[in-house]
Amino acid sequence: MAPQPGQGGRVMRSGRVLGDGRYVLDRCLGNGGMGHVWLALDRTLDKPVAIKLLDMHRIRQRNRRPALTEDMHARFEKEWQSMARIDSPYVVAIRDRGEDAGQVYLVMDYVDGNSLATYMGEGVSLTLEQTVRWSVQVCEGLADASDVEVVHRDIKPANIMINERGNAKIVDFGLARLLDMSETRGAGAGATWQYAAPERWDNQPGDHLSDLYSLGCVMYEMLTGNPPFSSRDGDILSIGAMHLRRMPVPPPKVRRGVPEKLSELVMNLLAKKPEHRPQHARAVIRRIRQVEHTPVAGADGSGPLVPADAFHVNTDYVERIQELERRIRELRLRNPESHPSVVEARFELAELTGRSGDSRGAADRFENLGEDCKRYFGPGDPRALDAFDAMARWIASPS
Repeated sequence: MAPQPGQGGRVMRSGRVLGDGRYVLDRCLGNGGMGHVWLALDRTLDKPVAIKLLDMHRIRQRNRRPALTEDMHARFEKEWQSMARIDSPYVVAIRDRGEDAGQVYLVMDYVDGNSLATYMGEGVSLTLEQTVRWSVQVCEGLADASDVEVVHRDIKPANIMINERGNAKIVDFGLARLLDMSETRGAGAGATWQYAAPERWDNQPGDHLSDLYSLGCVMYEMLTGNPPFSSRDGDILSIGAMHLRRMPVPPPKVRRGVPEKLSELVMNLLAKKPEHRPQHARAVIRRIRQVEHTPVAGADGSGPLVPADAFHVNTDYVERIQELERRIRELRLRNPESHPSVVEARFELAELTGRSGDSRGAADRFENLGEDCKRYFGPGDPRALDAFDAMARWIASPS
């Protein structure tokens, strides 16, 4: 990893020590408009942590307002204390903060995983089980933050991490308030503003209901593969006008297989006026759970099922799906994608997805698997043909 510039051109390198020798930088995990995120070793606890360094010099240069940096420094001190109050398994915990040569930094738990943004986009949607699981977990995190009167203000796929166990964790609570002090928006802000509530476009600070609107945008993308509003040329003002004045096409009209109750919830979350949205994250959780179905088994293992044409999530399969996801991740760490163990596990996961009540998700998984098998083994390989046969079977299935 190339060295990253810091305050006044100061270079951050692997091996650099922060916090009076406690934290040793390992590698840069990502760059942003406000600085860098590094993987580091906490020598005191002997564990990996993530360190977000805010480059005040860069922010001052970008905004041409010397006083802004001092204002942001004071705000940073206030915000990190607010973030540290959040106690939730679905929010990345803030452990420490400090300053080094003009750079203030936050120390937080390291999440071994990828952002939600890597799982979808450009027409790629999630399965119903993933959508329900991660939406509920994000809601739990928002609810826990609301309990201590903390608002995120920048809920988007890039700020939702999926860890190695397949669970969601929210990052960057409060940092959007620092960006709000900027007079101008950088070119990279467009993706963030695809998920911003109408009141935020009206220059209002927003509250927990604004976070729920942003969650609605994320859920819309989970279900359809695209945010509710976008512009071909990336024009931010056009996107803003849509958030202010237009309602998106309901998810079932964009992509087959979306339960009506889930679609209604998403459209409620996207209401233009905050008072017309669900009023608390826990109310949203209750409505998401309505998509789940637990069969009541009889003595012979049979039990009542939902109607055949009703898309749902059968909770009997959730643990097996999550376990398979974890096993596939571990197999991929040890083997190439074409290894028989990886391919076999993906077949099993696709089939379980269909059995859980998500025929569309199963068809998508089998289609991706078939295309991969064609590339690995050739178009006539039995594994590719089996995957496409299974895809056709689930497409024809009513649920």
